[in-house]
Amino acid sequence: MRWSFRVQSRLKRLKRVSALYGVVERMHSSELQRATNAVRETKQAIEIQRSVMRVAGVDVRDALITGDRLGWSLAEMQRELAMWKGKQLEDVRLEREELNGLAQRRYAESRVKSEQMNGVVESLAARIEMKEERRVQGATDDRFLSRKVWAETRGRRGRPK
Repeated sequence: MRWSFRVQSRLKRLKRVSALYGVVERMHSSELQRATNAVRETKQAIEIQRSVMRVAGVDVRDALITGDRLGWSLAEMQRELAMWKGKQLEDVRLEREELNGLAQRRYAESRVKSEQMNGVVESLAARIEMKEERRVQGATDDRFLSRKVWAETRGRRGRPK
């Protein structure tokens, strides 16, 4: 009985620790999702700037064909601005991808730790269950043997020799 109480108490504590590992895993999962979304948003912004550059390139060509010097100057400025913004966004994308990689590693590590902790808890719970089943089976066997011995001794008293 004393063993069972100590082990049950230990199992309770391990379950609480396991729950904390689960919370940390979910926290790292959320962090990974935010980092992944940030990378995706940056890639979308880069694509927008590339579209602006393409449109500005077409406008530059059209302005040259029509001889519109002011239109050409404005389109060229838009194209250069979009190119500059695209380069800036590319630097941001690289930084965010690095942070995303770090978040992926953290999440993977916390997931492994959480799974390991769950394994420890399940193993201990299985040991407790097996020990309890053995105890119950032992008690059942003892009752059976006691009844058998009682029946045999009762039967000997009643029989003539």
